[in-house]
Amino acid sequence: MIDVDLTIGLEWGNCDFGQVEVEKAVDVAVRFAALPELADPVVPVSVSIKLSDNEEVHALNREWREKDKPTNVLSFPMLDDDELDALMEGTYDAPEIMLGDIILAFGICKAEAAERGIPVAHHATHLVIHGMLHLLGYDHIEDDEAEAMEALEVKALASMGLHNPYSD
Repeated sequence: MIDVDLTIGLEWGNCDFGQVEVEKAVDVAVRFAALPELADPVVPVSVSIKLSDNEEVHALNREWREKDKPTNVLSFPMLDDDELDALMEGTYDAPEIMLGDIILAFGICKAEAAERGIPVAHHATHLVIHGMLHLLGYDHIEDDEAEAMEALEVKALASMGLHNPYSD
């Protein structure tokens, strides 16, 4: 099981999305990314997740992606492609593994959930799964990559009884 270092901002206080829900989303993402090495790791594996606000995510998006606007989720992977390949092959040699950081923006998450008519917690679950897949090497820059990543997200969410966010 992956150790989740979770920080919850005040805005997130009333949406029933906390440590248990975040850990479940992380575990489901790992399972559907088909990484058994991370489901039962032999060394400590961790991820840092912050449930924050639009302002902080906006600042990070501007600084790291040169996009001057907030977004729903940002991911900051710690492992490069070679390290991810070694991890998947079971040859990654380190005393511990830090996958990276994920940060969600409450205001955008809440607005997107309202647009879809779903609870904030359901949408946040999707965004954590999406962020985890980025940390595990998935991307959606090219159409084929986007289709593969979305398919994993849909399957992961369905396993949790949650709707397909791409069928709207």
